[in-house]
Amino acid sequence: MRFSYLAAAGAVMMVAALLLERERAARAEAERLSRAKDDFLAAVSHDLRAPLTVILGWVEVLRRTEPSRDALDRALGPIERNTRLQARLIDDLLDVARIVEGTLELQRTRIDLSSLLRHIVESHQPSARWKEISLGGMTPPDALYVYADSQRIEQMVGNVISNAIKFTPAGGTASVTLDREGDHATIAVRDDGPGIAPDLLPHVFEKFRQGEEARAYGGLGLGLAIVKHLVLLHGGTVRAASEGTNRGATFVIELPLAEDSAPAALARGSTR
Repeated sequence: MRFSYLAAAGAVMMVAALLLERERAARAEAERLSRAKDDFLAAVSHDLRAPLTVILGWVEVLRRTEPSRDALDRALGPIERNTRLQARLIDDLLDVARIVEGTLELQRTRIDLSSLLRHIVESHQPSARWKEISLGGMTPPDALYVYADSQRIEQMVGNVISNAIKFTPAGGTASVTLDREGDHATIAVRDDGPGIAPDLLPHVFEKFRQGEEARAYGGLGLGLAIVKHLVLLHGGTVRAASEGTNRGATFVIELPLAEDSAPAALARGSTR
């Protein structure tokens, strides 16, 4: 009988210890989320203000002088880049809100992914040239059809390409390739930038998770989380790979092909 009481007491103590440990873990997680929220609000305030500071600075310069055509071009460049940056930040915030609310929807149509990808790469060439980066693209010459939201495809692929350009040093290279693998289209975006640290690699698609290199370039840490959500909505997958710091990074997006998509092509064309 005494043994039974001791066993029961031991079991109660074990349960109490387990509950205490869970409570501590829950408190630690709540504190982490609170810090993440504070960090996020600080990042939002900073990153929304930074482009405005640049824009207003150049507007003030133009207002106080009668600039030449060359000076006007020098001013319009950073004004346009920072306007687009702020628009992208705001769009990311709105998309995250839609994701949380479950209201982000796709407008699917049958699209030629090869043609769309060539357009996306071409639209990023000015940014690559401005940073003196070689941006190349290789796609099959034949059409690869998917049922997808073309604007969202452009958003998620463009986000990954923008990251590749942002992190690639001047004189470096970034590339975008499209291949057919079975019943899926595979888009790979590669760069020779700083790469991704091994401890960060499993978390790159989580909201607000950024390495030291990413923080130095600004941003809210939302882009890749949005990319993953959009890819999943399309029934696809996305993954990141890197051999480590200063070894570059590769992001691979796989999307299911439409049943009547063209057969795999043997030759390839360049969008460079």
